[in-house]
Amino acid sequence: MDFKLGLDQSLKLNLSMEMKISIEILKMSLKELKEYLEKESTKNSNIEIIFPKSSFSKNEDYENYIENIGEEDESLIDFLEEQIGYLEVKREIRDILEYLINNLDERGYLISSLEELRRSGGFKLNIFKDAIKILHTLEPLGVGATNLVECLKIQLENKGILTETLSNILERNLEDIATGDFKKISLERDIPLVKVKEYVNTIKSLNPKPARGFYVNRRIDYIIPDLFVETDKEEIIVNLNESVIPKIRLKSEGKKDQMLALALGKALVKRGETLLKVGKYVLNYQKDYILFSKNLKTLRVKDIAYNLNLHESTISRALKDKFIKINGKIENLKKYIILDDKTELIKREILKIIENEDKKNPLSDEKILLKLAEKNLLVQRRTIGKYREELGIQSSRKRKK
Repeated sequence: MDFKLGLDQSLKLNLSMEMKISIEILKMSLKELKEYLEKESTKNSNIEIIFPKSSFSKNEDYENYIENIGEEDESLIDFLEEQIGYLEVKREIRDILEYLINNLDERGYLISSLEELRRSGGFKLNIFKDAIKILHTLEPLGVGATNLVECLKIQLENKGILTETLSNILERNLEDIATGDFKKISLERDIPLVKVKEYVNTIKSLNPKPARGFYVNRRIDYIIPDLFVETDKEEIIVNLNESVIPKIRLKSEGKKDQMLALALGKALVKRGETLLKVGKYVLNYQKDYILFSKNLKTLRVKDIAYNLNLHESTISRALKDKFIKINGKIENLKKYIILDDKTELIKREILKIIENEDKKNPLSDEKILLKLAEKNLLVQRRTIGKYREELGIQSSRKRKK
């Protein structure tokens, strides 16, 4: 009897450990998973975590890539991460900054529009804007711009010499500067030619490619996609990113270590199976949006749970901090979870209206209501305030500049 009781308790203990590890691992991002496994192998020296080798092969392109970097070149991401490390900012701001610097191209520009990046990351508008302002103060100045004009403006603003005239020249006369047509600028802007040359010299002293002198590894190493998504004319193919999943190995026999190694191994397999199942369902459900640019449809966590016969908490963990690579872009899987398609449409319109408003005379909720009514989107005034707050947008009084 005592033996059976001891055996039952051992099985329960083993089961609860497996469940606990499985639950924890499912909700982790790939970066968190790597850190967690490394920590476990440090605590348990008998357990070895074997991470997959780089997908680079020793070919000519690889050799050229390494050669072009050179020993003196520094990673732009590392350089920016070091600066972020010294900032006294909230965790959510830091997370957005990390997300943004891993979405820079070889010039140091952001690879998508700010709104696309914000929506992909699922960030609130006001916090996202704060993070962008901070990003634009980091060295090399101009990093994090979305285009050349913005890049140059960031540099001038940080130097305290951005004037309305300089701003206008940048927006409308860059081509004239390139062709050396200073007289045209002088006539258009009603500025003496000598002054135009001064402005041009100031602009030419700026760096159009902030990432120059650094290397930018465009393969994202902070936000790693869990799933790869391919699109055909009428089909969506979803695959697990198996190239980053490690193997668990025991260096020598040991009962306690063996139990842990087995639990970790099973949890990794279960994580992959669940992510693939959830990812396939979500992305195929939103097929019309992905393939034909239609609106996203209502899709809630409880709907996914019901259709996949899984618990809602499992779905929530599977969606947390999970990213997909689709059409060459990294996106948050949560982007495709829409609580109410009409709500989503109205929120998008509110966002559009506020982004295009006169910043010196921002629109009240009542005026936003009227603009929505013009598009046959009928809601109550208090709903505007609620949606605005959910988007992280302040009241018109606080938005006034």
